[in-house]
Amino acid sequence: VQRWSVATQFELPRRIFLEVGYLGTRGTKLGMSRNFDALPEQYLSKSPVRDQATINLMTSQVTNPFYGLPEFNGTPLQGRTVARQQLLLPMPQFSGLSGTISDGFSWYHAAAMRVEKRLSRGYTVSGTYTWSKFMQAVQTLNPSDLFPHRVISSNDRPHHLATTATWDLPWAKNRLWGGWSLNAIYQWQTGSPIGFGNVIFTGKLADLVLPRSERRAERWFNTDAGFNRIAAQQLSNNLRTFPLLLTGLRTHNWNNWDISVTKNFRIREHLNFELRGEAVDAFNTPILAGPNTVPTSTLFGQVTNTIWSEQRKITLVGRLSW
Repeated sequence: VQRWSVATQFELPRRIFLEVGYLGTRGTKLGMSRNFDALPEQYLSKSPVRDQATINLMTSQVTNPFYGLPEFNGTPLQGRTVARQQLLLPMPQFSGLSGTISDGFSWYHAAAMRVEKRLSRGYTVSGTYTWSKFMQAVQTLNPSDLFPHRVISSNDRPHHLATTATWDLPWAKNRLWGGWSLNAIYQWQTGSPIGFGNVIFTGKLADLVLPRSERRAERWFNTDAGFNRIAAQQLSNNLRTFPLLLTGLRTHNWNNWDISVTKNFRIREHLNFELRGEAVDAFNTPILAGPNTVPTSTLFGQVTNTIWSEQRKITLVGRLSW
């Protein structure tokens, strides 16, 4: 991985610090899975719809030339007949042959900004914002492809905002009511791109994205945009053209607050007590998982679970130190 960056910093009035910069990375010779015994492209159908004639030809049973050889006893190639597509493989004597090669690569570009209000009047605030794009080529679109497919990365998050704040509450300075401290962390980022299988889609990709006012867990994207949902008409033995991931269609945005409140009591010299209350996901905002992307499923387009099994979690801690 090669990485490069440049940034400039400014000291603004009222003890405000500003940094603006650029970050880029490029990964080369990344590991990727490769099927060394995939059915060659010339035997796959290029039809945009189910090609039953090709399916019948590839799955038809023919005489098995490996029948009776002791080396194939107990394997899928021990029968008298075998599917025609098995004998059309580059190495038909194997039922599967795959490995990891170093042909993958990736690239990332980001503009970043950091603002910090340094300690003044009892509080400190800092925030970072990143606008980025992450592309990768670590998987082939079809098993027989010679080169990896360039596509948006599953880790791409174009917008990311993070803010932290600490405030020593100033309303009381006496021993009993003073010593309170409020801390908060807020994070927001866009969701990950959504992918489908080798589906039949005849519409426009832009029509998949629903307006925010219409998007909900029961219908995360436009399931009527042009998908063929009939199980008997799905593709098989077809050359895939539908992209692996869609940059315009994404999972739920990340939106999370973590808040803590701390109070320090000085009981006497060398004896202190700290009381801390912490709320992870303080406002109980669920982060939805990705929707179902199988057109033949009755749950197609629906979100049925969250990323975490737990949501808001409140902890109260007391610590005595001497």
